[in-house]
Amino acid sequence: MQLTVIILALSSLALGAIAPSMSIPRDASRRYLSDGIFDGGKAVRANIEGLRFSKHKREKFERWVFDFSDATTQTIGSVAPQFRIRYVKAGKMAKPEGGHVTLEPAKIIISLKGVSKNLLTRPMLEKLAQKSNLVKEVISYPPIEDGDLAIEMILKDSYPFYSHQPLTHEGRLVIDISENS
Repeated sequence: MQLTVIILALSSLALGAIAPSMSIPRDASRRYLSDGIFDGGKAVRANIEGLRFSKHKREKFERWVFDFSDATTQTIGSVAPQFRIRYVKAGKMAKPEGGHVTLEPAKIIISLKGVSKNLLTRPMLEKLAQKSNLVKEVISYPPIEDGDLAIEMILKDSYPFYSHQPLTHEGRLVIDISENS
């Protein structure tokens, strides 16, 4: 099942979206969504240097930040590879007695093109997910071809998100996940 998700994510990046995509916002306003496809980055080679997150208890959200570097100079924060972010809604089934059963959790899939080095490790991603209140698991799939890879953030519930690529830090991808469903 997960291999199917990664292949669909990468093929949609290569062939164009099945649903219409939008350019990723460049500002940090919080217009949370529970649907959408966003494109960003540039058609250059880059490294994934790291992933970090912080909890913002007062505003009830978590901020996840991917840091990229230039593949040649290793300058962190200067450039991000071409990417697509897609929110996949949870698959739910209604129970006859009321309520529902979650068949597939909600997830955020990040497809990346032209990644030279991926410095994210499984232990690092597991440690981050364990500390998170909203993200159950973060999976970094191995490259399919020529640096195309996908990262899946599996959510603990159907939380809305907001993503942006800051104007002042082109080499960052920011994903805010809100506790308010």
